[in-house]
Order: sequence, then structure tokens, then C-alpha cells
Amino acid sequence: MPGSSCTGHEIVENGELKLDVKLSHPILVSPAEPTRKQVYSLSNLDQIFVVPVSTVYFFNSRQHKKNRDVVAVIKDSLRKILVLYYPMAGRLDVSEDSRFQIQCEGQGVLFVEAAADCSIAELGERYRPAPFMTELVYNNPQTSGHSSVELDVPLLCVQVTRFKCGGFVLGLCMNHCIADAFVASEFLVAWGELARGSVDISHLAPNLDRTLLNKRSPLRIEFPHLEFREIDEVISSRTNESSTTICSSSFTVSPHELESVKKRILDHGLVTQVTTFEALAAMTWQARTQAVDMHPEQVARLVFPVNIRSKLDPPLPARFLGNGVFLGHATATPAELSQNSLSHIVKLVQDAKALVTDKYIRSAVDYLEVHRGKPKSVALLYISSWIRIPMNVVDFGWGEPICMGPCSLMDEDAIFTSCGDDMKSFEVFIALPSLQAVETFHRCLRTTISSSHSPA
Repeated sequence: MPGSSCTGHEIVENGELKLDVKLSHPILVSPAEPTRKQVYSLSNLDQIFVVPVSTVYFFNSRQHKKNRDVVAVIKDSLRKILVLYYPMAGRLDVSEDSRFQIQCEGQGVLFVEAAADCSIAELGERYRPAPFMTELVYNNPQTSGHSSVELDVPLLCVQVTRFKCGGFVLGLCMNHCIADAFVASEFLVAWGELARGSVDISHLAPNLDRTLLNKRSPLRIEFPHLEFREIDEVISSRTNESSTTICSSSFTVSPHELESVKKRILDHGLVTQVTTFEALAAMTWQARTQAVDMHPEQVARLVFPVNIRSKLDPPLPARFLGNGVFLGHATATPAELSQNSLSHIVKLVQDAKALVTDKYIRSAVDYLEVHRGKPKSVALLYISSWIRIPMNVVDFGWGEPICMGPCSLMDEDAIFTSCGDDMKSFEVFIALPSLQAVETFHRCLRTTISSSHSPA
């Protein structure tokens, strides 16, 4: 099926490309200058996001760059950027009170040079997670796990893969605990400036103040924080079916289609305005719930990061290093999602966003000091939006990437990105449990869009 792929523990031979990539021996790249040695604390919000995130950036060759070694340029500028972003060169550790923290001693990040046996053009469609992309991001196999989390390993792994055409792919595996998507974008932009020859990028240095999201004394937990509470799993024959297969799929929504959907949402009168994220989230949650054939008595949960930088009082400073996001949270039954209008689901998303205020976030920080929780995976859909984050503007001297995106998705994940030559269309990446679920998901979205073109 176009736009879909199935992966298990190994690449599945179902027509998908199997890429042959030869890796050099991994090396450690340390900061170019001595950096501060310290234990770098992680906020209670950072503790929620201790997971690796892999992304890939595809770059075409440039004739005037023929004599420049892309690996040397990226490696040398990486050393320099790590002087400013030195916590990224540290190691994840656990404190005596079982909290994650970073030991900063300039240990370095993992760097791998690689070569592929084809040109980038031969890869075909690159705008979705696919099995071959796992060959383009190095994942350090070493582990000394703490609750299934890797410790004492690099927080960042970098792989530069050259292709026969002269183009290359930058593959990054970065631990979310040190950077959300906003921080990752700022890091890449600064790294690119150094690669292009900038000498002074002190104006791009991150803010390393770790007291900005501290707990209060005394603690004041003022809300129930249902986003961290357990949801009962309704057992059915579907629930008991076990599968290691994850099907990655993508669905493109044009600007015209999205505007039609938005108009129909507003015509119902339940909401007076609707953002691109809210419309896409409502469509995706509704379609995904139907696609996985959820038990009718199961409570479905939607979770999505909300940028809290300007919501806090005082706001987080520019270039704050860490997670400046908190979790919006909504619940509904499958019947509520399938039988109500899309505007009803948008209202659920808007209510979830509206709850995330300074008072709520401070209460959540205090709550996490006591409970140390995160959303459970039962009937969960986790949506991240990269639409307003300039993830594609990084330039190491070979121009901006021809495309970028997530390398892989977990089975409850969805990601929104901008796409197309003018970056005005929208791509919905999602992981689903089967090809049948993918077909249902696509059919539901097509029905939603087509009905939005019809008279109300």
C-alpha cells in the first residue's frame, strides 16, 4: 500500500527497500574546549521524556562543495557546538533518590561515518518512517538499564551516511530528556552556523538555568492531574491478540482540504475558532480510534505536548535548554468519537489545551515530585506537532534538507509535519497495528475530508 510500511524486529520483505549501509567504527566526539564538570539536574517535566527520538535529514550534493568533506565539516562543527551545549555530551545517571540526572564531564557524543550503496533518488518516497531509515540512525546497543532506560550512554548519537550521488543523510538519535523539538531545532541551527564558518555564535548559546522549573516549597498539588492516572484496560479478544508488527503510515492533507475541514468544524457552532493542530488532531484521533477497532467500553486517551514557554509566569527565557512542554490530555469513549461531529472533538482538544496554565503546570511539577508518573499506554494516542517548529532549516553548507522526518514511530505515536514544495501541506505520520488498520485509518480520513466538501 502506498504510504505504508510494516516493520517488526527485522526489516520485512514486503516490497520495502532494504538498504545496504556500511558503518565505520563509532567514535566519541568531545567538546572542542574544556567544559564545566557538574551534575546537571533534570526538571520534573524532563523526567517524563526520558526516551530516545530518532530523526533523519536528507541533503543533496552541491557542485561547488565537491572538494569539501561533509563528514569532517559536520564532525568539526559538532565539537564546537558541544562547548555551548555541553550537557548533551554528558551521560544519563540516576541520583540517590532515583531521579534521572546528567553527569557532565565532557564525555562526548557518539559519531559514526557510513556509506550507502545507492543514490538518494533510488530511495523513492522519503517523507515517512520506513524500514530502511533505521539503517541511517546509529543506536548505541550498550545498556545498563534502569527501568528499561539506558544509562551511562551518550545522550546523542550522530550518523553521517554518504550516498553515491554525493548527497548525504544526517541521522540523529537524541534523548528527549535534554531537548524537546524546539530545543533540538535551535541546536541544529547553531550547529549549522558553525559548519558554515561562523566564528562567534555566543548569541545562540542555550540558557542552562535549571531552577526555572523547580518544585515549590511547600508542595501545592492543586489539581487531580488525570493525565498521569491509570486507565483501565477493557479486555477483549482484540486486546489479547499479540503482535510485534508496527505499520507506519502517512496521510497528506492539502491546504484547501484543511480549510474545508476547518470551515465545517466552525459551521457546527460548538467552537468559534480552530487551529491547524486542533483540526488535524481531531481528525486523527477519530480515525485512529476506529482503525484499531477499540472496544466500545474502553476509554480512549489523547495526549499531546503543549508549548509552555509563554504560559509560565515569568515565561521561560529564550533558548531555555530542556523540555518547555507539558501534556495536554483528553479522554472520550469510541462512541463519543465516532458519533459526534468533528467540532465536538475539537472542543475536547481545546479544553485540554486551555487547562495547561501556569498554575496547572506548577501543580504538575509538585505532583511529579511525589508520584513520578507519566501517561500509561492503555488506549493512548500521543500526537506531536512539528508544524510550527523549523526542523528543516538546518544548513551545514549544502543547503537546507530536501526532506526530514521521524525515523520510526512507537505504536501509540502520531506526528504532524509541514510538507510539499511550498511547505503548506500537512503530513500525518502514524503507527498502527496492521495493514487493515492502515486501510481503515485512510478511509476514515478520506471520508472526513470528502464530507467537508459537501453541503452541511
